[in-house]
Amino acid sequence: MRRRVVVTGLGLVIPHGQEIEGVWQQIVAGEGKLHRLQKFDPVDMPTQIGGEVLYEIDCPDRIGPYPLDGDALQMTAGSVQQAMDDAGLTAEGDPGRRAVVLATGIGKASLERFGPAAVRLYPEDHEIYRDKLRDFYPFMQQQPEADELDGFYMDAAPGIASILVGASQVYDTASACASGSQAIADAAQLIRRGEADVALAGGVCTAVNRAMIPGFSALQALSQSNEFPEKASRPFDTARDGFVMSEGASCLLLESLEHAQARGARIHAEVLGYGLACDSYRLTDPDPEGNGMALAMTRGLTDAGVTPDQVDYINAHGTSTQRNDAAETKAIKMAYGEERAYQIPVSSTKSMVGHLIHGAGTTEAIFCIRSILTGVLPPTINYETPDPECDLDYIPNVSREAKCDIAVNNSFGFGGQNVSVVLGRFDG
Repeated sequence: MRRRVVVTGLGLVIPHGQEIEGVWQQIVAGEGKLHRLQKFDPVDMPTQIGGEVLYEIDCPDRIGPYPLDGDALQMTAGSVQQAMDDAGLTAEGDPGRRAVVLATGIGKASLERFGPAAVRLYPEDHEIYRDKLRDFYPFMQQQPEADELDGFYMDAAPGIASILVGASQVYDTASACASGSQAIADAAQLIRRGEADVALAGGVCTAVNRAMIPGFSALQALSQSNEFPEKASRPFDTARDGFVMSEGASCLLLESLEHAQARGARIHAEVLGYGLACDSYRLTDPDPEGNGMALAMTRGLTDAGVTPDQVDYINAHGTSTQRNDAAETKAIKMAYGEERAYQIPVSSTKSMVGHLIHGAGTTEAIFCIRSILTGVLPPTINYETPDPECDLDYIPNVSREAKCDIAVNNSFGFGGQNVSVVLGRFDG
């Protein structure tokens, strides 16, 4: 008999802020935090907008003798420490019974050094340079100052988290934009199998940099609505033109039910199940019929022992790209049945937060949990012109009070990697 998995701690560091209740109030009020980029000058870039963490992060100054240099490590430490405090746990305990599964996205050190080197591989008369790189060459040539990169290593983030959690089992997961939800699934499985009593599931990504923004622009993936950044992310709207890159970190502290109850922990919600499936279609574009997405959702419901009629809310992957939103709409109809699909409220909080990439799944899971706890469903803002291909109830522009006992969080990534996590009210 598998063990039940509950959520006892929440932590995040996103453009809206770091305090859970304050962030949630902004989300249900439909407040976006997307703007013209400020951490570097995006002049002449095709995309000049994003979501940035512009406030001082509340986090430890150092871990042991090591200072926390760089945004990613600070975001990681800030969100992990917040989740631990929220759960009422310290690093004291049996490290063999604790685990960390942290999805780490792309940071400055890797890409801002790699970008200029990669561009220089091709002479100006080479077709790759001429057709693909020429317009981005000036930005890729910009070398960041040395002090921007010192101590900034993404693979250090799981180690930082392990010290704060007191865990000897440490894993890093990489399934593109599904990574955060993959971390929840993997962490839950460790507890289910009895390999851990406590497992932190998290994601961090600092992809708002001089290499990633023009690179994703070249893929035609990012919105170029530079004049109106607050309206640029418009999932399911017929005028959507791409997602808006964002940065941040978030995590959930999971425990076995027995462990949480034995210490009298407050329980936010329960991880009822999850489903995984791959499109096996293309490295970037989703299967336009949504087959892999639908299979992940169906497997998640089966794993959770939940029927479509029991689902009260879906937090969609909803990137604001033409292909994703249309495919996800088809997939929801396929997984839930068309009649039921039209009845379930669906929204994309990426309309306000932007796309946190590796941190998206855990952040959106937190929003699902807050919906369960508060009975308020967040809106999809900037929804102005319905798309005939996207015809579900997307909670347009204004949040909604509604019973929410079971919420589903969808995360779909490059390579057709799809994860659907089912979260439920803890019934005691």
